[in-house]
Amino acid sequence: MFGMLQFCFPAIRLYAVRSPDYCFDMKPDESYIKLQKRLLKLIEINDRSGERTKIKKQLEKKFMAAWQFTPERGRRGSKLAAAIRLFKTEAENIVRGFDHCTHYTGENDQRIIVTQPYGVFPAEIVQDLTLSKDVCPEVIDATEWAFYYPEHARLFIVKFPSDFQKAMQKFEKELHRAKIDKFIKTQGPKSDYCDVGEMA
Repeated sequence: MFGMLQFCFPAIRLYAVRSPDYCFDMKPDESYIKLQKRLLKLIEINDRSGERTKIKKQLEKKFMAAWQFTPERGRRGSKLAAAIRLFKTEAENIVRGFDHCTHYTGENDQRIIVTQPYGVFPAEIVQDLTLSKDVCPEVIDATEWAFYYPEHARLFIVKFPSDFQKAMQKFEKELHRAKIDKFIKTQGPKSDYCDVGEMA
């Protein structure tokens, strides 16, 4: 197995405010912010005219252009997200923070998942998906760009290394093998016994 998990960040702490480790300087322009405010108002009055969906799509399109993302190819991001939902950490916990997800392709065909959760920190996502000291996603806190529920849900851009899904499968197999080995060791040597057939 990979031994004890070695995280990408030597001492991960969770902060109530945004940690600069995960922040990015690119900010939305005034037209984007106006659309966010319009969307927020429609959500608050529970508008069902279809205008909410229209504005969300406009925001997402602007977001994709600003961050130079393209639509996912071959549902690769969707398949990775599905695998993450089934993945269990070394402590047998599910991965935190993947809610209201959209999937994109980034530079060099990189798989991108954008998640817009409530009450989750970037460090928690990194912690849950660190498979070894060299294999973990990059998480960018881009909450200013939220287009699901601005001012309430956060927005994290999660960029995955190539073959991350295969690495997760390997991690789970080796973790399972390590648990079996540990169980066998805790049983100790088998007690001596007499075979009744041998005694006859």
